[in-house]
Amino acid sequence: MHVRALLKALRRNNSGPLLVGAQVAITLAVLVNVSYMVRQNLADLSRPTGLDLDNMFWLSMQPTSSDYNYAPATRADLMYLNSRPDVIAATTASGLPQGGGTWGLEFAPSLEAFERPGGTTDGLIYFGTDRFLDALGLKLVSGRNFKPEEVKAPPPDGHAALGEWAPEIIVTRALADKLFPNQNALGQVVYASLIHKSATIIGIVQYMQAHPASARFEDQVERIVIVPMIAPGPDAAYVVRARPGQRSALMARLEQSFASLQPGRFLSWIESYTVTFRNAREGMRANAIILAVVAVCVLAITVVGISGLAAFNVTKRTRQLGIRRAIGASRSQILSLVLLENLIITSFGILLGIALTLISGLELSRIYDLPLFPWYYLPVAAVLLWCVSLLAVLLPAMRAASIPPALATRSV
Repeated sequence: MHVRALLKALRRNNSGPLLVGAQVAITLAVLVNVSYMVRQNLADLSRPTGLDLDNMFWLSMQPTSSDYNYAPATRADLMYLNSRPDVIAATTASGLPQGGGTWGLEFAPSLEAFERPGGTTDGLIYFGTDRFLDALGLKLVSGRNFKPEEVKAPPPDGHAALGEWAPEIIVTRALADKLFPNQNALGQVVYASLIHKSATIIGIVQYMQAHPASARFEDQVERIVIVPMIAPGPDAAYVVRARPGQRSALMARLEQSFASLQPGRFLSWIESYTVTFRNAREGMRANAIILAVVAVCVLAITVVGISGLAAFNVTKRTRQLGIRRAIGASRSQILSLVLLENLIITSFGILLGIALTLISGLELSRIYDLPLFPWYYLPVAAVLLWCVSLLAVLLPAMRAASIPPALATRSV
């Protein structure tokens, strides 16, 4: 009986309830989709890299004169770093894993595959020495590492590096499986786009992530080709893997003395990979925080709207509620009446919000190439909104229940 009377009352004065119901619907859609996006963002942030981040650091050198002899200086640096007892391995790198600056090409199992739609796959390229895998802590699961004599001398520039393509390469399992599905990629020949040169896969690395990326681009940053070549100069970047517990001390020593080992240069940067890892994720972390703040703000606005409508209705119906008290309605009955009215409005908004959430979720899944949010997000968000709306209306409801019957006769 109460429900039917409340529905009639809400139909007669429907502008406020409709606005609050729409607000609840929008809040449900925002909560579900934003929560799922934040969860995906956090999953992207915590995705493994395959690197020994806790013991790695990198440093870069820049020349101070035009006659700086890059090639022999680099060889001498690598010999010095790899001979230190506190160093596991050191290598040059054409780009810093997790730090950006990586080259990429399309790869195919044959030249004919370049002519077929979908016959190629993209891969990121790193030029490094025979100590590249050890310096990064990568796990070789098949084949062998490069031999020192297979590492090519540094070319004049990046174009020359591609032109002097090495005959043997190491790839990640992600790229091997993409190029040769259901086959053993070891020993297979791979062709690179633009240069159309071939190379034989001599080793397969279990996993390596070039840099953080969303789930949409997850596979792309795991498909990697490692080429045995010292990166072109004249700027030099070294990735060093220290022995456990010795990274900080080693970095401090190298910061003081490394540049002076070779004349005509200076140390432009030195940084632990812990910092590099964190900095590479600043944007993704900021996006997650912004999305979470937006969701909280929308929820807070909805709470204010629900509470405001309930307070307005209580004020507007003070005399009516007083009459109910005068004819025998108890405080608990008045309280339940206000709460029931709020439950009806919130439930209407949730039903409308479920449809809105599914439509917006499907569109976001299409745009960002993500699966639709898990089904349980909807009931969890609905229960949360019911609880929040109950708390939002509780104070106005208690105020309504405390209206004395005498108020009903003051204007008579």
